[in-house]
Amino acid sequence: MKKMGYPDRPVANITEDLFNVEVYVNALCSFIRSCETPMTISIQGDWGSGKTSMMNMMKANMQGSVWPIWFNTWQFSQFDMGNSLAFSMMDVILKGLDCKADVRKKIISGLVGFGKRVIRNVSDYTLGGEITSVITNTLDSDPVEVDFASEITELKDKFVEAVRSKLEKEHRDRVVIFVDDLDRLQPAKAVELLEVLKLFLDCEQCVFVLAVDYEVVTSGIRQKYGDDVSVEKGRSFFDKIIQLPFKMPVASYDIHRYVKGMMERIDVATDEREVDLFFNLIKTSIGFNPRSMKRMFNTYELLDIVTESTVINIEDSDRKRVLFAIICAQMCYEKLYLYFTSTRVDEDTFSSLQDANTLEASLREIYGVGSDDEETEEIYRLKEFIPYFIQALQADDNNCLSEKELDIFRAILRCSIVTSVNAKTEESDSGSKDWDYRNKNKDIVKITAEKLKDIGKFTPWMPRKARAGIKFSDISGWYTWTTEAGFDCTLEYYLSRISEYIIGVSFILTLSQGKGQEEMFFEILGSNPLNLDNSPHKEDWGKYAYTNVLRINASDSSASDQIAAVTRNAYISVNETIAAHKNNK
Repeated sequence: MKKMGYPDRPVANITEDLFNVEVYVNALCSFIRSCETPMTISIQGDWGSGKTSMMNMMKANMQGSVWPIWFNTWQFSQFDMGNSLAFSMMDVILKGLDCKADVRKKIISGLVGFGKRVIRNVSDYTLGGEITSVITNTLDSDPVEVDFASEITELKDKFVEAVRSKLEKEHRDRVVIFVDDLDRLQPAKAVELLEVLKLFLDCEQCVFVLAVDYEVVTSGIRQKYGDDVSVEKGRSFFDKIIQLPFKMPVASYDIHRYVKGMMERIDVATDEREVDLFFNLIKTSIGFNPRSMKRMFNTYELLDIVTESTVINIEDSDRKRVLFAIICAQMCYEKLYLYFTSTRVDEDTFSSLQDANTLEASLREIYGVGSDDEETEEIYRLKEFIPYFIQALQADDNNCLSEKELDIFRAILRCSIVTSVNAKTEESDSGSKDWDYRNKNKDIVKITAEKLKDIGKFTPWMPRKARAGIKFSDISGWYTWTTEAGFDCTLEYYLSRISEYIIGVSFILTLSQGKGQEEMFFEILGSNPLNLDNSPHKEDWGKYAYTNVLRINASDSSASDQIAAVTRNAYISVNETIAAHKNNK
């Protein structure tokens, strides 16, 4: 039986490397084998970026040539050990050197005896004497006179002897001490460990490889000693402890290779086109963090089992591709995913997302972000993600979604809810009546647009979801043109169901993309630019709204003719008003 799932387990050696980072592993190992000692190297990167895997591969690569010792701070810190974490680390290191119990005890007890006084001396050394007063004020006063220099020297001598003895026994020339997961600690606690390392373990024939990020260190300095410590002092602390910073080469990961390998494991076709699609879906959603990708493929494998049994009469390749795209949306774009699960989407929904001219407006509506608001980072990323998402939903190459393709999407979407925390199990905007009204209004709007095509292209608009003042069945058609006055106008006919049998039709004229021209807009167009019996409501930002100009029977076959006639006359009236103003100047 094929094993499933991807545990959050780091790579053990280079043979498991799917990101093709061997060149970096080899370079670091070559440096460690030949560098002057003592040496401290930091492996930096976000959580889940592969720091532990990198260190594992380095450790495996150097087996036989150095003596490795591994300390995982995360395992010890979970027991709330307080100030004893540093001593636990020392004990693990000393055990790794086969240090005798009585020697270990003496070294550790010496460390414990120093307590906070040790940290004061360390900080004075690493940060610089001029801020010792800042640090001293945060520590308990201790009247006991202590000869720190001699006691520290004695402890270091014992440690150096343990290192020398172990290396002679193992016929190696250096000890490499890996300290993992420092960035999972509270930053102030991570700084304490670094202070102890610098004071006691900075010895010949020792190389330290630390999984710690610069930001963690600087944050820890501020937590521990207050905001009086400047950014420059934080950098000085880091630089004095770390001689070689190495940032995880995430941008150089061979993600295509990784994605293809994962696709082979989940039995998805791995032709170049499919690999590129999966690659781009990941790139524009969760990104290339290894931990996030493992979580995504775990979700996929569970839902693959579910949909294989519940979604029938669908090509397996189509099912797998659509499922993967839905999971990318679920994990990274929750608002979009929840919109899909709570609203009955149709061909027009995706048409507006496919059209570059309406994509941003549609996303802003879904996210509740106004057109005047700045573009959010998520909407910016969604504009890159949506084309690949829609490509994944297509079973053919005709660039539009058929009803069959939409049915596949809806069926798989329903199954995906089991791995979403917030998704609803019912379609709140898809009541049968409102859905029926929506479709009938949409048909009227499209037929009306066809009758007005000699004027210009009237584009259908429909809400992504119901909200205050807007029903799910409200549909409109709009057209924007550049007037002789120099500004752009948008004319819109807006259908809204008043009752089961009556449709109200409103007309709206707005200043389009003319911020700063509002005064001229109202001055030229006057009080009634559409020349209708109704008096319009005016909004300062450049809008005339004529409410319920027409009230027509929903089943009236002449509805589109009536709407088109009023729209045509309104368009003519606006242009005549502008022309008259121009002639009177």
